[in-house]
Amino acid sequence: MKLYAMQGACSLASHIALIWAGVPYELAMLSHAEAGGDAFRQVNPKGAVPALVLDGGGVLTESLAVLQHIARLAPAAHLGAAPGDMLEQARMDELLADLVSDIHKAWGPVFVPGRYVTQKANEDDARQAAFGQLDKQYARLDTMLQGREWALFGRRTVADAYLDVMCRWKDKTPQPIAHYPALAAFKARLDADLAV
Repeated sequence: MKLYAMQGACSLASHIALIWAGVPYELAMLSHAEAGGDAFRQVNPKGAVPALVLDGGGVLTESLAVLQHIARLAPAAHLGAAPGDMLEQARMDELLADLVSDIHKAWGPVFVPGRYVTQKANEDDARQAAFGQLDKQYARLDTMLQGREWALFGRRTVADAYLDVMCRWKDKTPQPIAHYPALAAFKARLDADLAV
């Protein structure tokens, strides 16, 4: 397999998951320009990472799908729901959807404020509003993680890899991850993980 990723992007979660899974892969690190370029759009017409080229030649995109696929590729690594456990699978889907759809998307006005306002002069207003929304989301995540070492099932999963990336991004805001004790402890544990 071949994983297309970018420095600092959410595709880091897929990279971490591949290492945790212990499956062979090749890594292709892209710049922002390369991700939007014609060559990569032949791999992923969306021009976004992660993109995982499968052994059979197909391509899987979107973090939720890529992470779930990695977990299923290596069941012995226990990175996903227990095989056949429908409730565990629903819980995994629920958390990944929250992280990918709600938390990640809330970063849009921070990273690309021009998409959310009609005048450049208002871009900082968009960022500030996003910071407020993100603080609420991270407070919720911090409460969820209190008393837990891992996000789900009492063990490391692909959701933890994605949560780690979201924790890294929070340090780019006026209220960094240190303001959220459970998330800060979680991030410190993952920072100490050699795979991470």
